Amino acid sequence: MNGEHFRAFLWLRWRLRVNQFKRAGTANAVILAILAGLAVILGILAFLIFLLVGAFGLRDVSAPVIMYVWDGLIAALLFCWAIGLLAELQRSEVLTLDKFLHLPVSLAGVFLINYLSSLFSMTLLVFVPGMLGLIIGLVIARGPAMLLQVPLAAAFLLMVTALTYQFQGWLASLMVNKRRRRTVIVVVTMAFVLVFQLPNLLNIIRPWKNTANQIDELEALRQAEKEEIRQAESLAGTAAERTKRREEIEKAYGPRLSAQGKLNEETKRHELEQLQHTLRIINFVAPPGWLALGAMAAFQGEMLPALLGTLGLGLIGTASLWRSYTTIVRLYTGQVTSARRKAAPAAVPRSDAGPPRLLEKQLPWMSEHAAAIALASFRSLLRAPEAKLMLLSPVFIVIALVGLFFSKRDLIPEAYRPLVGFVVTALILMTMIQLLGNQFGFDRNGFRVYVLCGARRSDILLGKNLAVAPFALGMVLLLVVILQVMSPSRLDHFLAIFPLATSMFLVFCLLANLLSIIAPVPIASGSLKPRNVKGIPLLLHFSFVLVFPPAMSVLLLPYGVEAALERAGWGHGLPIYLVLALSECVAIVFLYRAALTWEGLLLQAREQKILDVVTARTE
Repeated sequence: MNGEHFRAFLWLRWRLRVNQFKRAGTANAVILAILAGLAVILGILAFLIFLLVGAFGLRDVSAPVIMYVWDGLIAALLFCWAIGLLAELQRSEVLTLDKFLHLPVSLAGVFLINYLSSLFSMTLLVFVPGMLGLIIGLVIARGPAMLLQVPLAAAFLLMVTALTYQFQGWLASLMVNKRRRRTVIVVVTMAFVLVFQLPNLLNIIRPWKNTANQIDELEALRQAEKEEIRQAESLAGTAAERTKRREEIEKAYGPRLSAQGKLNEETKRHELEQLQHTLRIINFVAPPGWLALGAMAAFQGEMLPALLGTLGLGLIGTASLWRSYTTIVRLYTGQVTSARRKAAPAAVPRSDAGPPRLLEKQLPWMSEHAAAIALASFRSLLRAPEAKLMLLSPVFIVIALVGLFFSKRDLIPEAYRPLVGFVVTALILMTMIQLLGNQFGFDRNGFRVYVLCGARRSDILLGKNLAVAPFALGMVLLLVVILQVMSPSRLDHFLAIFPLATSMFLVFCLLANLLSIIAPVPIASGSLKPRNVKGIPLLLHFSFVLVFPPAMSVLLLPYGVEAALERAGWGHGLPIYLVLALSECVAIVFLYRAALTWEGLLLQAREQKILDVVTARTE
């Protein structure tokens, strides 16, 4: 690519970005400008802070401390970089290559411009100045040998950005197949979320528990000593007698405190050595850790590890860029196809005696329309990628709570264990506010089916609520059973959770139905991103989050009645909570059916407005 072509592509890149800002509107342009300004300010602050840390804070430290500092900086950068990558799973090329295949230009030049454009991110704008400030500070503190960190850090950034670019290109080639695209989005997102759950897993394992236990023992000894001294000084006697008793107590506790302190110091030193050894192995195995190892070696005056790390990181980055370029060229020249076409299977007549298909099944006590809508909505939740992503939140709530109770089985006193079911149900329902509180927004053009069908509008709402019930109530059932095994409560209190959870779900559905009818928000296909969001619907969705806790708290009345009676000395041990929870559930069911009829009439009155909102295109 010659100079004129390069300047033309840079001008085109600039015009595309300017036009993108203009289409987004003035408000979005102002917000982006503010965010960019904040990123610049954070970058300057990071440069100054790490410059001072490197020049003065790390002047006289040991070499492993340099490795710890770089490991922390690298981990923070990769974490923020992964969040940015998760927000944009499939890269949209700044300059689409297929637009230039008929021009006498180099595709490598266009690819290079696209790669360089991907480097302009908020993460690099903040972390690169911080890395540069740390390097300059270490050069000031330790001399010119620390300049070896400059090419080492540059090779590290090349490797991270090149691997990311290759990963996004690989995803783009996979997503040529539209069916496969949904699976890729869900799998990649699940992988990232699972990686982000590693700190919680580490907290459950707690490799530092020996040190923590010993620290607790030392603190207990000190508290016991203070208590005995306080009791001794409270006794009658002269000042000399109190002083003598105090000295005797201190003399009795002195050897134990000294021995425990030495044991703590020895344990800390051993665990610190073990941590340092583990970090060295991880840094040696994982290429991102080569930067930390090279910086530590340069701090010790060794040049070879830094040079080898620079060479290795540079080779990985270069190979990744080349691989990414070949993948993109194959994608745009048609060498990567969506899928091989298979011959359609011959139609096999289904016997009338065979089992009914999913959408042909009939749910008990439900009308035909309500059953069909419930089963169809349930199937769509299993297939839609945005629904799968949203339904991951209850799964991770289960993992987090089980891990918390596994590490601390006596965390909740026995008197408050009946409230566990309420809290668990409330947490799981809160994760579904976006899904059930905007159920028509996720239908998009599919909402036309409900407008044109002859089903009662109350049956539509009932079917949509039933489609979510297996996920919400299933998660509640799983979690409360696990928690009952780990931290058991009274049997009647445990059984009362199920009618309570049913009541909470029905009340939540009534409120969410009302929110979906009054404040629908269009959702982009295949994502959770709202589009064309207006101020009033956004305010109503925010208000729903505030109304949800007090609305659910009213349903705790049965437990409050039992607690009040037991406090007054009446009915101790009787299943009052269970009986009242069952009665409340029956009343809520009748209230739900009556309110659903009214909400169906409201939906019928506003369905045309909802259709206009959820099918609107992004301007």
